[in-house]
Amino acid sequence: MKAGYVLSGEHKELPYGELKALFEIFNCKGRVERFDRYVVADGDEELIRKIVKRGGYINEGHLCLFEYDIGEFNEDNIENFVKEFENFANNNELPIDEKDTFAVRVLKLYKTDAINSMDIERKIGHIIKTKTNAKVNLSKPDKLVRVVILDGKIFVGILIEQRDREYFQKNRPHLRKYFHPGCILPKLARAMVNLARVKENDIVLDPFCGTGGFLIEAGLMGCRLIGSDIDWRMASGTLINLESYNLTDKVIAVEKWDAKDVKKFLEKLGIDEVDAIITDPPYGISTSRKGDVENYLKEFKDILKEGGYLVFAAPRKIDIDMDLREIYDVYVHSQLTRYIHVYRK
Repeated sequence: MKAGYVLSGEHKELPYGELKALFEIFNCKGRVERFDRYVVADGDEELIRKIVKRGGYINEGHLCLFEYDIGEFNEDNIENFVKEFENFANNNELPIDEKDTFAVRVLKLYKTDAINSMDIERKIGHIIKTKTNAKVNLSKPDKLVRVVILDGKIFVGILIEQRDREYFQKNRPHLRKYFHPGCILPKLARAMVNLARVKENDIVLDPFCGTGGFLIEAGLMGCRLIGSDIDWRMASGTLINLESYNLTDKVIAVEKWDAKDVKKFLEKLGIDEVDAIITDPPYGISTSRKGDVENYLKEFKDILKEGGYLVFAAPRKIDIDMDLREIYDVYVHSQLTRYIHVYRK
């Protein structure tokens, strides 16, 4: 089976980078085809649900039914597409039963005035209704059929999962129990955790934990959590926030420590290395009078397991002695662009 994923348009490359990381996490192998904001790969319903639910920048996941190379969008080619889909429907079982209700919705990921969305929805809906005897329900269908319009291509699929937009709205940093300005938004925090390729029960460290945004997202994925901050108020606030998300059982420790002493912190916990380090260092200030943030980042290699990932944000590109797998520039405002670094040991 083929799965189709709709990427967020908020950033050109970061959503695809996150999706590729999720493919690795869930051991998804096989051919991957990218059509700008639409990505097609091997996958069943279970995998689609896992990927979209865990993703930050993955808008939707579809079970692909039909693919058509339309070339130029004109009246004749659109009519040929409808005829080819009708032939497909007549010769294949559709995953819509007579007892189901359904609706057809066009999603334009390529701008063209040649497509009349309502006309396509009506024609494809008529074909499906004739084939299955299922009833149309435009407001709350059991099955939503997606017609995805791309540059020279059309996919038809069944919507399996959508991103939980409400979660990201309700969990913005200023709505947490403890808040401090300058936090990374939960959508980006989740994507950075995914870029670290962490799995359930992995140990995740944030040595500049702030109010705990990365630890919250990692904890919701089932990871074990270690956090530290030179400011005791931040460490305490992180614990308050983790408790509010019912993640206390995932916490190994969150304490006041200077990042330069994080190795001693781990030794105190009886831990030699961690599976991933995900952090947003406080650039513009020193974490202590004795050290420099970039030096700490370079030293974190010593506490990271072989094959583990160090993912961090910085206001400029930082070179450290590890394998730089990816880097993404995320515009925040006129005074700040965050560079998301993905290093692998």
